[in-house]
Amino acid sequence: MDSAPFVEAYQELSQRFMRLVNDLSALRGLSALSFRQPDESALLRGAMRVLMENHDLERCSIFLLEGEELVCASGLDWQDLLAPASGEHPARKPMTFHLGQGIIGMAAETNRLQHCRDCPAESRFLPPDKQLASGSIGSLICVPVSLDGRVLGVVNVSHPRTQFFSEGHERLLQVFAGFLAQILANWRYYHRMEQEIRHRTRELEQALQEAEQLKRRYHQLSIVDELTGLHNRRFFFAEAGSALALAARHGHAFSLLMIDLDHFKHINDVHGHAMGDRVLQITAALLKAQIRDGDILARFGGEEFVLALANTDEQGARQMARRILDSLRALQLGAGEQHLRVTASIGIATLDVDMAEQSDRLEHLLRRADQALYYGKACGRDQSQCYTSLQQHN
Repeated sequence: MDSAPFVEAYQELSQRFMRLVNDLSALRGLSALSFRQPDESALLRGAMRVLMENHDLERCSIFLLEGEELVCASGLDWQDLLAPASGEHPARKPMTFHLGQGIIGMAAETNRLQHCRDCPAESRFLPPDKQLASGSIGSLICVPVSLDGRVLGVVNVSHPRTQFFSEGHERLLQVFAGFLAQILANWRYYHRMEQEIRHRTRELEQALQEAEQLKRRYHQLSIVDELTGLHNRRFFFAEAGSALALAARHGHAFSLLMIDLDHFKHINDVHGHAMGDRVLQITAALLKAQIRDGDILARFGGEEFVLALANTDEQGARQMARRILDSLRALQLGAGEQHLRVTASIGIATLDVDMAEQSDRLEHLLRRADQALYYGKACGRDQSQCYTSLQQHN
């Protein structure tokens, strides 16, 4: 019995099986490519390498569609596979084709595979098909890389021999191009999302920074008087209340000064509100220059200021009031007939034993300082008075 037919059938079956294994290996290698790679050209080069390593091809390349033009994004030949350590090729302008130009352009324009079995004799093959050397190309297949009918680019494979590629190559390359289209689309979508996330993250970080700045600004505005730059009464009640509670707990001295500018309405009426604002600002600066670390100064409202002095008894408070009054008297504002004299009345109250046990001690201390202040105004202004003096007078 002649065994030759069986041997031939076996050999053909074996060859088909090996081609199938190579085809599956190529698809498996393509599916293993990570679309998380930061560079699109590296992704495409990896796809070309997978194709070259599993099939007898001389060269393969991929052109991406940019507007009406196909631009070479990656190309690989056997020399690149055999000598990967030879270094990068010198930079050169990428090869380009217009839609409909040559076999590559026709594949992109028609969104259909184009197979040139004998390139030297084929009219569709541009001699030398742009920068490709026509003498080294016998067979060429161009397969559109498309997704949902939209062409992303074209995969090209070539071999020096004419009539080299079979229908099996065409089927493989169509499946390969379909896989590659999905991978390329996923890569672009993933990196667009990454860019969008980074952009949104930067916007969010900027918005948070702006919100934090607004928060700090709001907090600053809520506790600082805009005209004088001093703290306001909201800040004073919180800080002075804590300092007074601490003094009461440890039996330390604590004094309060209420300071009110004399005849301030007259200053506004005669010299104008601009001068009145200037007087308030100068007074605030003068008071800040007099206080010590730990003292709490605030604009209480209008032309009234309040100063809390920790670890300060009545004698120390009197000395502070004297320095403030002397500084105000020394001010020289205006000129000639417009010369302006600034004075103030100051009321002084000091923490005593009875008040130390009260929960609303700060309000009591403020009322006493206010009573002493108005007693000073009744006695002629431009002076300081203590609440204890008011008690003795009564």
